[in-house]
Amino acid sequence: MKKTCALIMLFVGLGAAPALAAPYVSVSAGLGLPGDFEELSNAWGVNSGVSWNGAVGYDFNGPRVEAAIGYQETDFASAGSGQTSFYSFMANACYDIPIVKGAKAYVLGGVGVMDLKADDDPPTSYWLNETYFAWQLGAGVGIDLSKSVVLDLGYRYLKPENIICAYHDADVNWENHSVMAGIRYSF
Repeated sequence: MKKTCALIMLFVGLGAAPALAAPYVSVSAGLGLPGDFEELSNAWGVNSGVSWNGAVGYDFNGPRVEAAIGYQETDFASAGSGQTSFYSFMANACYDIPIVKGAKAYVLGGVGVMDLKADDDPPTSYWLNETYFAWQLGAGVGIDLSKSVVLDLGYRYLKPENIICAYHDADVNWENHSVMAGIRYSF
């Protein structure tokens, strides 16, 4: 009898879980703070720029999963020395933690790919122009503006792996930080 009751409760609970789930879309913009491109013994500074992000996801009332696309374009710090840009395509897992009524902190982790371009002397060809595996970590806070609209304030650390400069056949180290503000709308 106990096993039967436990199985019934399990199936009722599993049936209720999708009722709590809600799809959402989000858009955000913020300050992109790229690190220096480090290759061999050289380092090329990169200015800050505007970072954009959009996502579609599913909120399971605590855990969230989303597919996100991001874009950022910045100039190298030396005048007239070129620019960098990237698109990121990430699968993210998030977890919301209630902190006070109407506000939740969250943590985020994701994996995906980044299409990274960098040219230190336009109009020559890019010295980086490849798609790389990338991962990201993030944290932030979501503040309820209404039942279906959340103000999202967050931070992202994005790191592509195994970047190689074709000109020198050398490894390149680079990372990006973003401070973002956006809106998340649940259906």
